[in-house]
Amino acid sequence: MKRSIFLISIILVFGCASRVVKLEQYSMSMNLKVAADSSVTIGDDENIHGVLWLNPILKMEGVNADKVRLIQNYGRYFVCADNFKHVWMVEPKGDGLSASYTAIDATPADKADAYNEISLSRYGSRENACVRFRFNGKEVFIDKKGGVNEKCEK
Repeated sequence: MKRSIFLISIILVFGCASRVVKLEQYSMSMNLKVAADSSVTIGDDENIHGVLWLNPILKMEGVNADKVRLIQNYGRYFVCADNFKHVWMVEPKGDGLSASYTAIDATPADKADAYNEISLSRYGSRENACVRFRFNGKEVFIDKKGGVNEKCEK
C-alpha cells in the first residue's frame, strides 16, 4: 500500500513538472514621452500594454521631464530620465491597477550626482539578466531585486 502511494506521488510530481513551459522575457529600452498628466503609455501605436503615472516620482526628483527611458526586467519596470538622481524600480501589484516604486541610487557615494546621457539595456544570460544602466560616462548593473553592482552577477 505504501509503495503504491509512493509510486503515484512520483508520477504526479513528474506529470506536473512537464506542465511547466519556459518563458524568456525580452525587453527593449523605450524612450517615452511624458504627457501633461505625468503619464507614459507603455507599448507602441498598435499594442498598448499599460499606462504608468509618474507624478509621485517626478515630484520626488524635482524634475519636469518631457521624456523618460523605461525597460522591463523580470516583471519590474526601471525608469530614469536626464537630470534624475535615481533609477526607479516600479513593481506592478497583482490587482493590475497599482504598483509600488523604489528609488535606486546608482552612485551612493555622490549624493549630488544627476544622471545625464542615460541608457538602459538588458544584459546577461537567460538565467540572470540584469539592467545595464549607463550614465555620465559610467556603467553599473541593476539586478532583478534592485541591487546595484559593477558586474551582472547572480
